[in-house]
Amino acid sequence: MKRSIIVLALALSASFLCGCISDDEQASPEETAAVSVVASIVPLGTFSEMVGGDRVRVTVLVPPGTSPHTFEPSPSQLMEVEDADLYVKNGAGLEIWMERIIRANQEMLIVDSSTGIDLIEAADSGDLAADHQGRKVHQKILTADPHIWLSPKNAMIIVEEICQGLIEVDPENAEFYRNNRDDYLERLRELDSDLDTTLSEAVGKEFIVLHPSWSYFARDYGLVQVAILESEKEPGPRYLAEIVDVAREKKISTIFVDPNFNPKSAEIIAEEIEGRVVPLDPLAEDYIANMRIVGQKIASSLEG
Repeated sequence: MKRSIIVLALALSASFLCGCISDDEQASPEETAAVSVVASIVPLGTFSEMVGGDRVRVTVLVPPGTSPHTFEPSPSQLMEVEDADLYVKNGAGLEIWMERIIRANQEMLIVDSSTGIDLIEAADSGDLAADHQGRKVHQKILTADPHIWLSPKNAMIIVEEICQGLIEVDPENAEFYRNNRDDYLERLRELDSDLDTTLSEAVGKEFIVLHPSWSYFARDYGLVQVAILESEKEPGPRYLAEIVDVAREKKISTIFVDPNFNPKSAEIIAEEIEGRVVPLDPLAEDYIANMRIVGQKIASSLEG
């Protein structure tokens, strides 16, 4: 009797284990088939998810609320990179830490999202250099403005690049990626058209921002961006006074701030002109909804 109970228990255990193995085998193809994608910033992660759908597993390196300009990847994040099939980088100078990423995984495909984009030059403070008399002076160096994703027109180019990258690492699902790309491109074209309409009365007008994130957006819709910060540095009293003069002359009462930067200088200007400080988020997860909000906020600030 005892022997029969033992045999029955072993049979039940074997049956249970077989069931577990069978479940794993059914789930594992979906898990192993997923393409592992790492993106530098949230919007690039959003674009990757929109193209990749349920075929991709996306990790964003720079978390929300963190400035990409001061970010440094942690050891645990570098471990995520080690397992990636594809990395989506900004490519216009945002990732000063990119060499560490490449060293972590030299086998992954790197998609440069700046490929094919007409980059805007931005002045950097540069290094100390000697003038013709041997004195040390700060030399301005022209670098690319890295905020390329804040233009729906650029976003369309970036989405194309991501699609090509996914097809290269997962060619069997090329049609799936192309269909997703086409759907999202249609939504981006609609966004671009809507922003054209929203900002049509603001063409040629200045808007004041804390951090110069919106150069490409301004170029798209015929606006003029006036930035308070230059090369991540707080402005001096003379420059603050110049911006106050511009605001008064142009009847500007709104100063737009980036939530990733200290708003103190923007608040000083707003107080001086009896205006207000309004946030614009350049790194929001829902790209299309956020860009509509940005357009509406800027348009409303420039009415009249």
